[in-house]
Amino acid sequence: MACTLRAAALWGGTSFLAATAALAQDLEDPDGVYLGEIQLYGDRAASTLDQSEASVAVLTEDQLASPTVRDVNDAFKLIANVSDGDLTENGFVIRGINSEGLTPGGAGAPLASFYIDGVQQTAEAARRGARGVFDAEQIEVYRGPQSTLTGRNALAGAIYLRTRDPDFLTSGQVQLTYGENNHVQTGIAYGAPLSDNLAMRFSAEYSRKDSDINYPSYAAYPWHDDLAQDEYYTLRGKLLWLPTGSDDTRVLFSLSHSYDSPTPNQIAGPNWSAAGVSYDDMRGDIYGDISPYGFALPLFQDVRDTTVDNAGIEITHAFSDRLVLTALTGLSSSITDRRSVNYGYPVADPDTDFEGAYNVGSFDQMILSQEVRLNYDSERLRWVAGVYAADESNDGWREQFLLGSTTRTDNTADIRNYALFGQVDYEFSPNWSVIAGGRIDYYKQSQTATAVTTDVNGVVTTTSASASSHDETAFIPKLGLAYRINPFNTVALTYQEGYRPGGSGVRLSDAQPFSYDAEKAKNIELSWKGSLMGGRLNVGANVFYQDWDNQQVEIWAIPGDSTSSYIANAGQSESYGGEVEINYFATDRLNIYASLGLLHTEFKDFSIGSLNLAGQPFSNAPEQSFVLGLFWGASTGWFAGGNMTYTGSALSRIEGATPRAELAHYVTVDAQVGYAWDTVSITAYATNLFDETFYTYEYGPGSVASLGDRREVGIRLNKTF
Repeated sequence: MACTLRAAALWGGTSFLAATAALAQDLEDPDGVYLGEIQLYGDRAASTLDQSEASVAVLTEDQLASPTVRDVNDAFKLIANVSDGDLTENGFVIRGINSEGLTPGGAGAPLASFYIDGVQQTAEAARRGARGVFDAEQIEVYRGPQSTLTGRNALAGAIYLRTRDPDFLTSGQVQLTYGENNHVQTGIAYGAPLSDNLAMRFSAEYSRKDSDINYPSYAAYPWHDDLAQDEYYTLRGKLLWLPTGSDDTRVLFSLSHSYDSPTPNQIAGPNWSAAGVSYDDMRGDIYGDISPYGFALPLFQDVRDTTVDNAGIEITHAFSDRLVLTALTGLSSSITDRRSVNYGYPVADPDTDFEGAYNVGSFDQMILSQEVRLNYDSERLRWVAGVYAADESNDGWREQFLLGSTTRTDNTADIRNYALFGQVDYEFSPNWSVIAGGRIDYYKQSQTATAVTTDVNGVVTTTSASASSHDETAFIPKLGLAYRINPFNTVALTYQEGYRPGGSGVRLSDAQPFSYDAEKAKNIELSWKGSLMGGRLNVGANVFYQDWDNQQVEIWAIPGDSTSSYIANAGQSESYGGEVEINYFATDRLNIYASLGLLHTEFKDFSIGSLNLAGQPFSNAPEQSFVLGLFWGASTGWFAGGNMTYTGSALSRIEGATPRAELAHYVTVDAQVGYAWDTVSITAYATNLFDETFYTYEYGPGSVASLGDRREVGIRLNKTF
């Protein structure tokens, strides 16, 4: 009999599902809580959570509807061993590994990928893109290597955001939120059938909020307001077509357009300059009149915004109850515009005035992918086999003007990726199953780079150009053993490797070629997914050990000169730890949930010039993280909830010879209380209720730090129809 795991913690507004909604369907306890199987969208070898041996955390629609979960980054607070990156210009962190690795911007390939409705996002779109969670169905976070089925961009894991699909019932919602710092968020969604076999859904979300951080000496510059205000919006449309009139064949079209301009979170400390500022002043104009140079040099302060366009076509066809074909075509295109905060600022003599110095440029990235797979599922045998192809391009340019001299750099990268993948789960003896899988992955990269410097008269003074290419083929294996204790509890032991391809390039500063090898990770993991107490207590637990070789690191041969950067293999490390996640339906109206993450990370061999990090932990990798929360209420009437998140101390990022600062542990509390009618709810909420001050990054003790989100108190009105 197939195992059925109960739903994760459900809370937030009128969509709360009380335990009384599920009746006598539990096999162990006729009075137990049965909330249905949790469907997975990111695991190609399993369609439901109970089938997957991966360490996956699932946040449901009800969790994402809470006003304390404003975007994807907020959702990470509820997941063990997962966090947002330390800077705005950074990725996310899974088990102490940043999604961009130790090469900013995910140069070469990210270590973890972000998918929206099955479409892989570019590196810039993962930083700034469709981050809102309005009208989202669920988020799945896969921890640890997923390279066998997901590919080269999943050595650390993968994140999948699934928005609500169309159905053949008319429904919708309107949402209005207002909070501190002029935080305004609005959302509207509507779905309806267009015919007997065609349905649509449309959603729009907009958010704007003033920064907690001050920029007084930037006030006169053209881009000050963009720097000091967080703003994003997303427009999304989906169309579901059933060509045969049944679910046997489904064609799902999705289109989205988003704009995202987040605020930076860096502030100056007492050791930054002689200006006498402290972290309490929350001064973000670190290159203004408090700069360490004794004068303003605002060209170092970037203002960035990104537009992202996603398109997807997902076709599924069931040949039978056991055999299903899936074809997914995805396109993600992002354009990130960057300019210094003073770009366009008029000065008397731009050739001599540092306030006339500027940077301007853009990043243009695109991923076009096609995947086709077959899934077979019978009582004792389950397998998946598929092919994958992707075409990627990354183009960027930057123009810097300083003291009459203009330098223009242009970079292009074209990537081809082809793969065959598969996995078999076979029950060879009652309750015992063997798992075997692998991926054959081919990767080819071609790069070009040019740099041209002209003087005040427009005469070219220096120029350089380079080109490089690299290709490789890798086999990525997976092997495991699973034991089903009973229909509701399964343990599994799996070995899986992770992979990030190598590459090559040429340093712009001196035209010297360089190359670097692939990163590889070997991960062994023991997992338990269980349902106890008649379905009222659901537990997921994992312990893992990972050995990571040939870590790719960006190095600047000339300190402060980005044109001298190159990538080298400079590391071997290990990590181990685990996660425990619990959901307990204590009564029909009270749900208690908790997650615990334990993590040990260590560089075993990591040497860059005179810098030796052997024996030190990874950056932003706390050894403990803990979440405890509850929700009380039902589908109507009063409800209340909240959660406490503890994040342990960690070391900040690696920045050459600069000592790594220790980031102190911190505790934040989110809370909400409200009242729900049949279709309307009103909720008062607070994030970081006690206004805990914490830092996610520090460049040397007391120098420059990234300030964590301060307290926000607000109110939300939600109407469904």
